[in-house]
Amino acid sequence: MKRLAVVVIALLVGSLGGAQQNIAGPNVTIYSDMALVEELRTLTISSGERDYLIEDLPKTLLPDSVLFRPLKEIEIIEQEFLPAQELTGWQLLQNAVGQEVEVTVARSLVPKTYRGTLLSVEDGIVLQEVTGRVQIIKEFSEVSLAQLGEYRKAPALRWRIQSDSSRQVQGKLSYLVSGLSWSAYYTAILNENETQMALTSWVTVQNTSGRDYKNAKLTLIAGELRRLAPPAPVSPPRAVAPLAAQEKELETKPTFEYHQYEFPRRITLNDRQTLELSFIRADAVTVSKHYVYEAAISPQVRVEIRSVNDGAHGLGIALPAGVVRLYKETQDGIQLIGEDSLSHTPTGEKIVLVPGVAFDLKAERVLKDRQVVGRDELGRELYRDTYEITLRNQKDSDVVIEVKERLPGIWKIISSEPSYEKLDASTVLFTVPVKARAAAKVTYTLEWKY
Repeated sequence: MKRLAVVVIALLVGSLGGAQQNIAGPNVTIYSDMALVEELRTLTISSGERDYLIEDLPKTLLPDSVLFRPLKEIEIIEQEFLPAQELTGWQLLQNAVGQEVEVTVARSLVPKTYRGTLLSVEDGIVLQEVTGRVQIIKEFSEVSLAQLGEYRKAPALRWRIQSDSSRQVQGKLSYLVSGLSWSAYYTAILNENETQMALTSWVTVQNTSGRDYKNAKLTLIAGELRRLAPPAPVSPPRAVAPLAAQEKELETKPTFEYHQYEFPRRITLNDRQTLELSFIRADAVTVSKHYVYEAAISPQVRVEIRSVNDGAHGLGIALPAGVVRLYKETQDGIQLIGEDSLSHTPTGEKIVLVPGVAFDLKAERVLKDRQVVGRDELGRELYRDTYEITLRNQKDSDVVIEVKERLPGIWKIISSEPSYEKLDASTVLFTVPVKARAAAKVTYTLEWKY
């Protein structure tokens, strides 16, 4: 088993020169799985055709998305993306081909050292000694390099620029980058009467792009953009930053067919950091609690917390999708009552959150009778079904349970108790009061065919 230890004696880093860059705080617009970065860059260019390096770039930059908009016209002839090189032991050896190296081989008590020019590392180490003798070393314990060959610790862009004069050129550099993402989560606390909730939200911003963004103007975009290729995988974050409160009101407005949220102060996003930012707050949102039994979805009675995203209900701001954790105030403090996901919700739309199922409410649905009562002109059988739904309330208070029934094929209800409301082509709703410690029934008969 070979063991590789590389000892670096001298460090030499090569680079192209000629570009000076003044970097102000960038504009960072984050979508769900990528970001658009725009920043001001200043290049000091010389007359003629020369190469210039644009540095301080993220490792996950999408090279074909780079756009430079100079304030004064220049001609960029070529562009090459120079990715960062991983500084592994084997990579160092590959970069050291052609250099003088020392290779130590452990042999019982006395190790053997070979010195010479490194010819190859494809199948072990191939070394040519001063005498011209070539050694092929399969097993070794240590390799010493006189110097570290050229390698790039951070990615860069190489531009070949044609200019008629020496001057400074300022412009806006923009590019897309993966490894920047955000998500929203909400905390909703119901009051004891379950008529209002206090809603607060935070956003989690993750940066694994390989670069810091100092003093950035941060904008978040909520919506579903079409992407023709999936984003590159990113590594998990290294650290979580403390929660950052918002001193000014968050600005939200539509952009194209999406919604953007612009933070009022500039923010620093360090690489491999997860940052929590205060987002939206509404202290008194009017809500109502409902019980729903829908046998096609679940045999249990679910609880729904409903509201409307408008000013009359204490909201009125476009809400991005996210997880909602619901709590309830009690005399002893707050209690977690469940979680649900909120989809993107524009102003004016209904909000329905399902924290869980009702422990003290039970439902039982039985097909009491089925008959074939005829055939249509195409020979399809006409069925007549009778269903009985029993609702039991073991609570100490009266409740109202909404019973939603999904009906098959082409149907017609010929009798029902209580009456029903048709919601759509295949769904009806029965609204059933159930007394405390009592039961109630829904009975209906329908005729239907495929």
